[in-house]
Amino acid sequence: MNSNKKLMILVKICLLMFTFLLISACSQTEKYETIEVFTIETLDDNQNDKGFFEQTGYKIVNAITTTEEGKTHRKSDIKSIEDFYDMAGNYLQTEIIHSYSNQSKLLLTIQGNTLKETIQEPSTILIAPENARNMKVNNMTQEEKVQVKEHLLAFMEKL
Repeated sequence: MNSNKKLMILVKICLLMFTFLLISACSQTEKYETIEVFTIETLDDNQNDKGFFEQTGYKIVNAITTTEEGKTHRKSDIKSIEDFYDMAGNYLQTEIIHSYSNQSKLLLTIQGNTLKETIQEPSTILIAPENARNMKVNNMTQEEKVQVKEHLLAFMEKL
Protein backbone atom coordinates (compact mmCIF):
# COMPACT_ATOMS: atom_id res chain seq x y z
CA MET A 1 0.00 0.00 0.00
CA ASN A 2 2.89 2.33 0.78
CA SER A 3 4.35 1.87 -2.70
CA ASN A 4 0.95 2.76 -4.23
CA LYS A 5 0.98 6.08 -2.37
CA LYS A 6 4.49 6.80 -3.60
CA LEU A 7 3.46 5.95 -7.15
CA MET A 8 0.40 8.23 -6.93
CA ILE A 9 2.54 11.08 -5.62
CA LEU A 10 5.00 10.54 -8.46
CA VAL A 11 2.17 10.53 -11.04
CA LYS A 12 0.73 13.74 -9.55
CA ILE A 13 4.13 15.44 -9.68
CA CYS A 14 4.59 14.37 -13.30
CA LEU A 15 1.13 15.66 -14.22
CA LEU A 16 1.84 18.95 -12.48
CA MET A 17 5.15 19.33 -14.34
CA PHE A 18 3.52 18.43 -17.66
CA THR A 19 0.74 20.97 -17.05
CA PHE A 20 3.30 23.64 -16.19
CA LEU A 21 5.28 22.92 -19.36
CA LEU A 22 2.14 22.99 -21.48
CA ILE A 23 1.01 26.31 -20.02
CA SER A 24 4.43 27.89 -20.42
CA ALA A 25 4.68 26.71 -24.04
CA CYS A 26 1.29 28.22 -24.88
CA SER A 27 2.08 31.54 -23.26
CA GLN A 28 5.11 32.06 -25.50
CA THR A 29 2.92 32.68 -28.55
CA GLU A 30 1.70 36.24 -28.96
CA LYS A 31 -1.28 37.00 -31.20
CA TYR A 32 -2.48 40.43 -32.29
CA GLU A 33 -5.43 41.54 -34.37
CA THR A 34 -5.81 45.03 -35.81
CA ILE A 35 -8.98 46.27 -37.49
CA GLU A 36 -8.52 49.45 -39.53
CA VAL A 37 -10.49 51.80 -41.75
CA PHE A 38 -8.49 54.45 -43.61
CA THR A 39 -7.74 56.19 -46.91
CA ILE A 40 -4.38 56.46 -48.62
CA GLU A 41 -3.09 58.11 -51.80
CA THR A 42 -2.42 55.96 -54.84
CA LEU A 43 0.62 56.76 -56.96
CA ASP A 44 1.57 56.20 -60.58
CA ASP A 45 3.81 53.17 -61.24
CA ASN A 46 6.30 55.30 -63.21
CA GLN A 47 8.33 58.32 -62.13
CA ASN A 48 7.82 61.66 -63.82
CA ASP A 49 10.66 63.72 -65.36
CA LYS A 50 11.62 65.05 -61.93
CA GLY A 51 11.89 61.55 -60.45
CA PHE A 52 8.66 61.71 -58.45
CA PHE A 53 5.71 59.35 -58.45
CA GLU A 54 2.59 61.40 -59.17
CA GLN A 55 -0.63 60.89 -57.26
CA THR A 56 -3.29 59.15 -59.35
CA GLY A 57 -6.07 59.15 -56.77
CA TYR A 58 -6.79 57.44 -53.49
CA LYS A 59 -8.22 54.28 -52.05
CA ILE A 60 -10.47 53.59 -49.08
CA VAL A 61 -9.41 50.50 -47.14
CA ASN A 62 -11.11 48.22 -44.63
CA ALA A 63 -8.57 45.74 -43.24
CA ILE A 64 -8.00 43.08 -40.61
CA THR A 65 -4.38 42.21 -39.87
CA THR A 66 -3.67 39.22 -37.65
CA THR A 67 -0.15 38.35 -36.58
CA GLU A 68 1.04 35.49 -34.40
CA GLU A 69 4.57 34.96 -33.26
CA GLY A 70 6.11 32.23 -31.19
CA LYS A 71 9.57 30.86 -30.63
CA THR A 72 9.36 28.61 -33.68
CA HIS A 73 7.04 30.43 -36.10
CA ARG A 74 5.60 33.69 -37.35
CA LYS A 75 2.21 33.91 -39.08
CA SER A 76 0.49 36.85 -40.71
CA ASP A 77 -2.96 37.10 -42.22
CA ILE A 78 -4.28 40.22 -43.96
CA LYS A 79 -7.83 40.54 -45.23
CA SER A 80 -8.81 43.77 -46.97
CA ILE A 81 -11.32 45.49 -49.20
CA GLU A 82 -9.90 48.42 -51.20
CA ASP A 83 -12.09 50.86 -53.16
CA PHE A 84 -10.07 52.85 -55.72
CA TYR A 85 -10.93 56.42 -56.82
CA ASP A 86 -9.30 58.83 -59.28
CA MET A 87 -8.22 62.40 -58.44
CA ALA A 88 -11.72 63.73 -59.19
CA GLY A 89 -13.29 61.26 -56.76
CA ASN A 90 -14.74 58.98 -59.44
CA TYR A 91 -14.99 55.32 -58.44
CA LEU A 92 -12.70 52.99 -60.44
CA GLN A 93 -12.77 49.48 -58.96
CA THR A 94 -12.66 47.39 -55.78
CA GLU A 95 -10.10 44.75 -54.85
CA ILE A 96 -10.82 42.03 -52.32
CA ILE A 97 -7.52 40.65 -51.01
CA HIS A 98 -6.59 37.82 -48.66
CA SER A 99 -2.87 37.45 -48.08
CA TYR A 100 -1.29 35.06 -45.62
CA SER A 101 2.14 33.72 -44.80
CA ASN A 102 3.70 31.28 -42.37
CA GLN A 103 7.39 31.39 -41.53
CA SER A 104 9.00 28.50 -39.70
CA LYS A 105 12.01 29.57 -37.67
CA LEU A 106 13.02 25.92 -37.21
CA LEU A 107 12.90 24.85 -40.86
CA LEU A 108 13.75 28.31 -42.23
CA THR A 109 10.86 28.14 -44.68
CA ILE A 110 8.21 30.63 -45.71
CA GLN A 111 4.86 29.60 -47.14
CA GLY A 112 2.03 31.86 -48.19
CA ASN A 113 -0.35 32.98 -50.83
CA THR A 114 -2.38 35.98 -51.95
CA LEU A 115 -5.90 35.66 -53.28
CA LYS A 116 -7.32 38.68 -55.08
CA GLU A 117 -10.55 39.44 -56.86
CA THR A 118 -11.59 42.64 -58.60
CA ILE A 119 -15.23 43.73 -58.57
CA GLN A 120 -16.99 46.82 -59.90
CA GLU A 121 -18.98 47.91 -56.84
CA PRO A 122 -17.83 50.15 -53.95
CA SER A 123 -17.69 47.87 -50.91
CA THR A 124 -15.88 49.56 -48.02
CA ILE A 125 -17.78 50.89 -45.01
CA LEU A 126 -17.49 53.66 -42.39
CA ILE A 127 -15.84 56.24 -44.70
CA ALA A 128 -17.98 57.92 -47.34
CA PRO A 129 -16.16 58.55 -50.65
CA GLU A 130 -16.99 62.26 -50.58
CA ASN A 131 -15.23 62.59 -47.18
CA ALA A 132 -12.39 60.22 -47.92
CA ARG A 133 -9.40 62.49 -48.48
CA ASN A 134 -6.66 61.67 -45.94
CA MET A 135 -9.00 60.16 -43.39
CA LYS A 136 -8.55 57.41 -40.86
CA VAL A 137 -11.18 56.23 -38.42
CA ASN A 138 -9.39 56.48 -35.08
CA ASN A 139 -10.76 55.08 -31.85
CA MET A 140 -13.34 52.85 -33.47
CA THR A 141 -15.97 51.59 -31.08
CA GLN A 142 -16.21 47.88 -30.39
CA GLU A 143 -19.44 47.79 -32.41
CA GLU A 144 -17.70 49.40 -35.40
CA LYS A 145 -14.83 46.90 -35.17
CA VAL A 146 -17.31 44.02 -35.09
CA GLN A 147 -19.19 45.54 -38.04
CA VAL A 148 -16.00 45.90 -40.12
CA LYS A 149 -14.83 42.40 -39.21
CA GLU A 150 -18.15 40.76 -40.14
CA HIS A 151 -18.28 42.80 -43.36
CA LEU A 152 -14.77 41.73 -44.36
CA LEU A 153 -15.28 38.08 -43.49
CA ALA A 154 -18.45 38.00 -45.63
CA PHE A 155 -16.40 39.21 -48.61
CA MET A 156 -13.62 36.68 -47.96
CA GLU A 157 -16.11 33.88 -48.62
CA LYS A 158 -16.27 35.12 -52.24
CA LEU A 159 -12.58 34.37 -52.82
